[in-house]
Amino acid sequence: MQQHRIRLFADNAHFADEKFDRFTPLVHQPNTHRGKIFSACILIPFGLFLMSLTIEQGWLTCIMLMTTLSLPLAVFWWLERNILPDRTEAYVDPEGLLLKVECGRFPELNTDIRIPFVEIESITLESKEVYEGRLGTHRWRQYRIKTCRSGEFPHLLINTFRPLHLVMNDLKRLVPLLPQRIDIHLIGTSSEMAACST
Repeated sequence: MQQHRIRLFADNAHFADEKFDRFTPLVHQPNTHRGKIFSACILIPFGLFLMSLTIEQGWLTCIMLMTTLSLPLAVFWWLERNILPDRTEAYVDPEGLLLKVECGRFPELNTDIRIPFVEIESITLESKEVYEGRLGTHRWRQYRIKTCRSGEFPHLLINTFRPLHLVMNDLKRLVPLLPQRIDIHLIGTSSEMAACST
């Protein structure tokens, strides 16, 4: 028999410190030195381009300029080909919170992280927005889950770009699964809260 499970539609998730100011990834992936490789692919052809200017060979200068522009893009495509994006999904079931982490570059690091209800103290759902000038307003929802775990990053932060009314529907469905002792807080503008309550 399949357990009742509610998806939180996570776009990203992190472990957080006590104040939710600093974050750390759910899974630490090894450094691939992509930045250094990419920089080398720009600097080396650009250096050869500058050197070709001193030789005063037009055809060589043209080739080096084209290489400077095209080589980084070709290397970036080569490094990223056939690599799936990282994915994190969050579910709530009768046992607690389940995070399924898929690492596209390092599939051997794929893992499930279970946080049972006995470790969860409170859940805060906040509707957040940032004004980005000509790009308009950027809106998202944030689950801040406080746990009784120890360490530098004991809590969990889950971000979702799901519309607020759908997130509120998800919250209504998961409340019956939560033990009574877990506090639930909603933070948002009065207009958002009023629109969701109707």
